[in-house]
Amino acid sequence: MLKQHVLVELKQFIQSVTNHNGNPKKLTNSSLLRSSFRLLEDLPAAREIILEYFSIVAEVAVQNYLANANVDYTTGLPIRQGKQGAGPSSSNNATTQPTVIEDSNWAAVQEALENLVVKGPSAWGPVIAAWSLDLVGKLSDRYTKRKMSIVAACNYWLNCGAMRGLLTLISLSFRKLTNTEKEACVETLLAAFQRYSLSFDWVVARLGGCFPLSIISQILQCSLKRFAEDYRCGFDSELGILDYLSFAHEQELKQALTELLKDGFNPKKSLDACIIPFLLVMATYADALLQNLVIVFLEMYNDELRNTIIQKTPLWMSNKVFAEMQPSLNSLTLRLKTNGAHVLIAVSQMAEQYTWCQDFLEYNLQDLEQVVLNATVCPLMNDLATEDSKYLLWKNCLSANIFQQQTAVRLLLIVSTQHSHIYYQTISELLRKSYVTNPNGLGAVIRVIGGQSGVVEFPCIKPGLQMVLEDVLLQEQFKHTRLINSDQSEALNTFKNLNTLTKMQKKNSFQYMKQNLLSNVLNDCLPKILQILEVTLAKVVLRMNKLAEANSAEKYKAAKNNKNNGGNEISGENKKLKFGAADAEVEAMDVENTDEDSKIIVGIPLNDSDDSEEEEKDANRRTLAHTIIDLLNTIEVGLKGTVLRSTEILKLSILSVKYFFLALTEKSPISRSAAVNRAYLLLARQCVARKAARTACIRELVEGALFYYGYLFGQYEEPEVDQLEIPEHEMVLLQNQRHSLGPNANRTVLHAGVIGRGLRPDFSTKELKCCPAEMQTLLLKALDSCCTVADKQNSVEGYSMISLLLVEMVSTDVMYNGLPFPDEEFTKVTMERDLMIRRAFSTSPVLWALLGFIAAHRPALCFSSVLLRAMCATCLHQWRAKNVNKFQSFDPNDELMRCTQKLLQLLAMGQLLPPPLANLHVIIEHFEPPEIALLLKECIWNYLKDHVPSPALFHVDNNELHWRNPYMSKIPPQYVDTLRNLMQKKLTKLGQHYYQMFIMPELNEAHVAQVGPVDLMANKPEL
Repeated sequence: MLKQHVLVELKQFIQSVTNHNGNPKKLTNSSLLRSSFRLLEDLPAAREIILEYFSIVAEVAVQNYLANANVDYTTGLPIRQGKQGAGPSSSNNATTQPTVIEDSNWAAVQEALENLVVKGPSAWGPVIAAWSLDLVGKLSDRYTKRKMSIVAACNYWLNCGAMRGLLTLISLSFRKLTNTEKEACVETLLAAFQRYSLSFDWVVARLGGCFPLSIISQILQCSLKRFAEDYRCGFDSELGILDYLSFAHEQELKQALTELLKDGFNPKKSLDACIIPFLLVMATYADALLQNLVIVFLEMYNDELRNTIIQKTPLWMSNKVFAEMQPSLNSLTLRLKTNGAHVLIAVSQMAEQYTWCQDFLEYNLQDLEQVVLNATVCPLMNDLATEDSKYLLWKNCLSANIFQQQTAVRLLLIVSTQHSHIYYQTISELLRKSYVTNPNGLGAVIRVIGGQSGVVEFPCIKPGLQMVLEDVLLQEQFKHTRLINSDQSEALNTFKNLNTLTKMQKKNSFQYMKQNLLSNVLNDCLPKILQILEVTLAKVVLRMNKLAEANSAEKYKAAKNNKNNGGNEISGENKKLKFGAADAEVEAMDVENTDEDSKIIVGIPLNDSDDSEEEEKDANRRTLAHTIIDLLNTIEVGLKGTVLRSTEILKLSILSVKYFFLALTEKSPISRSAAVNRAYLLLARQCVARKAARTACIRELVEGALFYYGYLFGQYEEPEVDQLEIPEHEMVLLQNQRHSLGPNANRTVLHAGVIGRGLRPDFSTKELKCCPAEMQTLLLKALDSCCTVADKQNSVEGYSMISLLLVEMVSTDVMYNGLPFPDEEFTKVTMERDLMIRRAFSTSPVLWALLGFIAAHRPALCFSSVLLRAMCATCLHQWRAKNVNKFQSFDPNDELMRCTQKLLQLLAMGQLLPPPLANLHVIIEHFEPPEIALLLKECIWNYLKDHVPSPALFHVDNNELHWRNPYMSKIPPQYVDTLRNLMQKKLTKLGQHYYQMFIMPELNEAHVAQVGPVDLMANKPEL
């Protein structure tokens, strides 16, 4: 039984509580509080009256807080009054950091209840939680003066110690509850929310963190039911709670939305048909719900779900709730802070099948364009500028779906108006892709380069092109250090795309780009393009030279082995190098070849043992070089009128010539012809426009043909090896040092031994060294394209330059390089130089072709007089030497005879020898060596000595051709009598030639004399 004093104390407590006469503040004395605490502990059955008393204490504490509180209702924070006399710049009312206003009586109550929850029986938890929830709801509803946001309400009420204490008690109680009790408390919380919906939302938001998933799910379900009954109802409190909870419990919100969407896409009851319209309406008012709804939908989205949406659309449209409601979906998209690009791309994928998707996209894109024109911002614009959205749009620009592609392009253009770096990156990214399998993707590039219409200050394309060219240059320079290995060359893709775009622009194939815009920008980026071309050509030429060097070594080794083994010598006229022939001769030479098919680049054979990967890289580099040259021709680089710096002019000239020599090594005739035609066009354009370019091109062509790429034109290179392998101690010089005295005879000064390294082996002396006809023709065409001047068809300036360059590069002496032929005795002074020149013609057959080329363009050959003089002097001395050994058989087809015939033919072609000496090369082979030496001395050398090969001998006719008229001066008889006498001795062989050379000219002169007098100027003696 209860003690008597407890009942008495309870009776007194009840009387004190009930007799406060409408003044609750009288009940907050300390004795009454102590009595309530004892009763609550000793008499739990009286908890209702005691909790009612605690409610009065809490209300008094709230009243005291409201009486002293001065808050800003928009933020819920206290307002600090400005000081009197403050300056005008100071604010009279400024918010301060929240400070909790405590009440001592309520603090004692809170402490007692907390001890009861924590240390007392578990049954107290649900009781105190339910009482606290109801009390918070009553106090909030009673003392809320105006509607505030949840955040402001939390700031406002949590500054009150009583309200903060009640929420603390609720949280402590929730921790002690079982799962069943928690569900009951959630129902209690939601029931209180329904009773005090206008002022209780902040409590639900604050306490929802204890049961986030349950609270969010129940809020959504309750709102859905209200929506089904009346879709016009408001959801301000519910949306505020969800928005507040989404900051800390985003995953729970996504989970609840996922479950709700699954029910909405697969409705099993009538209420489920309203889920999708309900979520759309809710999303229009809450950005947090909108963002999470989009994220959840995109995670669920697939082809199966798309088909489900298409099937369920009539169900939603037929619903009267949805039929009367028209949410603004367009505005929803513009408010997306994340995944906005994903949503628009997902819609664009269906635009080809459904018209409403096209309308939806068009409305959104127009709204975005309006945002740009108004110079405003929106969340979607910021989302489009993120890295994820940028890469997504780049990927969809390559889509075969035209709606998907153009949507991505338009989004990129729109965001580029405010973020220019994205535009530059987009140009760089799209140009590096390949559009071979998907030509439609090229339309995206065209649209991007065209820019955004209607925008005045839209970024230009030049920085974008500079960016992609810089990336390509780095890739080609440091390809092995790139982190991403690509099977396709981005450099090749870039220049292929640029070439295609420039060709389309020249044809006016599309309207989005300004005329000549791309060509002008590429001309501005010429230095970077030339750098890429330089790197590419350097690698290709390096491999060309390595293969040529290996080929030369193999040829030398084969010739040496054949000579040592007594085998048949290789005839350059009838035999070519064959790789992979497994016959006995190759085995004897120890040359490791395979039996597979040979791969031969012109002048450069490739063994099948070469690394296939290296060949593939070389082929890719060649293709890249062809593409770059094609682009340079398309944009007409170097055209007259364009501004180029001197460094660019010289580099372009050098690279053009280097590409020409690369083109000569193409395997198939078709590709080789196409490549050299590109080179011709490029060379001709820049040589016509600038004299500096013509000078550089001609020099590079001549120098390359003679020195760097001579292997393409049949040049013989002596390997730098010790052919005889003589030990150092066997040298004659060292052996002679052992003797202090020697015989006095001048022929016995040197003792037995080998002088120097001995005679050079004649491994290649019987090889026919000639310039390949095709290579020779292509080289001469390149030179002709450089020398041809459009407005001066018969200009000889370029050809004269070639002649002077040949003298500079072939002649080893800077003296005695003039035009006159000296006395024959003077050749003893220049004999060493003449032999070096002769050797140059022997090792580089292309020299004959070059001299023949300039001989056809008179009077350019005159400037190469020193070369002709050296060849004539060496031939003359060699023919004289034939008389020493009379028993040596004379071969009319040996190298000396061919050299003599070519020399005479050049002199005749350049009109340096008048008739009948001009026909001497035809009959020279019918004479004996002494007779040939006599003819060269008496006829050729003496005539050229007395008649200096000078441009003054030629006059310009009406066609601006330089011509030497043979009828204007008759050759003196002392230069032809020797030839006449020698031919008369061989009339049986040379009768027909004698008639053509001597008889016919005399008959023609007699006929002219009979017709009429000749003009005196025609008989003017030749200078």
